[in-house]
Amino acid sequence: MKEGIALYRRLLGSIVPYRKVVVISILAMVVTASLEPVLPALLKPLVDESLIQKNQTAQWRVPLLIMVAFIAKGIADYVASVSSQWVAQRAITDLRQRVFQHQLHLPLSAHQMEVQGRMLSRILYDIPQVGTALSNAWIIVVRDTLVIIGLSGYLVWTAWELTLLLLFVAPVMAFIIRKASQKLRGGNRAVQATTGQMTGAVEETLNGIREIKLFGTHAHEDQRFGAIAERLRKEVMRTVRVSAANVPIVQMVAATAVALVIWFASALSAEDRLTPGTFVAFVAAMAMLFEPIRRLTNVNNVIQKGLAGAMSIFELLDNPSEPDTAMADKPRARGQLRFEQVTFRYPGQTDAALDAFTLDIPAGRTVALVGASGSGKTTVVQLIARFFAPAEGRILLDGEPIGELPLGWVRSQIGWVGQQVVLFDDSVAANIAYGRPDVPRAAIEAAARHAHAMEFIDKLPEGLDTRVGPNGNQLSGGQRQRIAIARAFLKDAPILLLDEATSALDNASERAVKDALEELRQNRTVLVVAHRLTTIRDADHIVVMAHGRIVEQGSHAELADAGGAYAALLASGEGVLIDDERPA
Repeated sequence: MKEGIALYRRLLGSIVPYRKVVVISILAMVVTASLEPVLPALLKPLVDESLIQKNQTAQWRVPLLIMVAFIAKGIADYVASVSSQWVAQRAITDLRQRVFQHQLHLPLSAHQMEVQGRMLSRILYDIPQVGTALSNAWIIVVRDTLVIIGLSGYLVWTAWELTLLLLFVAPVMAFIIRKASQKLRGGNRAVQATTGQMTGAVEETLNGIREIKLFGTHAHEDQRFGAIAERLRKEVMRTVRVSAANVPIVQMVAATAVALVIWFASALSAEDRLTPGTFVAFVAAMAMLFEPIRRLTNVNNVIQKGLAGAMSIFELLDNPSEPDTAMADKPRARGQLRFEQVTFRYPGQTDAALDAFTLDIPAGRTVALVGASGSGKTTVVQLIARFFAPAEGRILLDGEPIGELPLGWVRSQIGWVGQQVVLFDDSVAANIAYGRPDVPRAAIEAAARHAHAMEFIDKLPEGLDTRVGPNGNQLSGGQRQRIAIARAFLKDAPILLLDEATSALDNASERAVKDALEELRQNRTVLVVAHRLTTIRDADHIVVMAHGRIVEQGSHAELADAGGAYAALLASGEGVLIDDERPA
């Protein structure tokens, strides 16, 4: 219970910036609640004076007061609802933006450790649940609590003896609601987790639609999704059963109390201790308590869903962002890199991806990393980009520990072309200039020409203004890769990381891009992860890796003549794909 209150209090902290409107909303709710007992209060003179005593003044005055009270209550209701929803929607938008922004700044390891689809389901499922708890539920809780207080006060003032009977059932109702709250929150957390799994399954299936069709695994994927959908149905029904049982049980307890009150009130009336008007007013006020109590009982399910969503969201927001230092005005990096006894393990892995890895990369040099899959080549590249941090050792950039430099500055010094090219559903020009929206059009065209991308861009319907579709699905793999290379040209960073940058290109495209890369790497530090001989042998230095360690290094000619690991790779074709230029 305390945990839920603390969680909801933290959630309500999101409406603090809009406290002035909150005050207006609460004042309107106070007016609404204070006018609620007016109707039963007016029933007393209506019965006693108008109907029994035939008082002519009361016959027109009571209906007029009822009309005025309802008009005032309607205006107050409108102000309370609109102002509350305004505050809630503002807070929801702020929270949604915070979650999205924080997800972008989480370390890559945090994204990899999440169940696929869970981060997406926070935006699509959890936040709307929180939104409902902040909007409708908040209005109901505040307004109906004030209404119940107002009506209860009127009941005590009218007949305190009868009101005591109602108070006896309050602990019973509180116990029922508390137990239901615990079950609902646990059930809703299970629903959220299963929804995240379903989102991940759908996302994974749609991403792998080609493989599903090629391998004919439609039935398997359908069965897998069906199992998750069935699990979600059971979790939802568990919360539905608890919620559905909660309301009638509370109503039965309340009805028992009401029956006792009516019986006792009838006895008092028979002894002339209650006038007919007082009796009618008391019963009417008591009946009016049912609706706010029912709404408060029903809203418990909404609140528990919101609290479960809030718990998930705050768990995410409490995760630390990528470590960073204050941004400072720093000159362009020279590009000198040094690995000193670097050891790194991926989360959940026992074997080290890099083991006491030491390497010097002088500024302006091109170094190729060669080795079988899993030897640690891509890990080296990712550590330079600070996607991960070493467990031991350190990486130096121009003699300074890279982890102590401003993160934004470090990444501004790096151009990246990866094996998996990510394009956004925008124009070709916008994708080339990604991160630099104000760059001149001429610079974009120049970068595209350097990457030999204008060869196909000129043939597109709208040239550089052609939209590439979601993840660039309107383009071929080679075309997407050349756009990524054009990005690197445009960024003009002193360090260039090429992780299988030409893997999706045919021989003709590769030769064209090779010339462009030859120009691009001038006066830059280039780290190449590649398998093709044409890419590797032009490097200034080749590093052969195995199991996270360096087993051999030198130039292409030196390593080929040495008859070691590199020569074995050349001879076997493992780790290095030999193209048509391989000597016989």
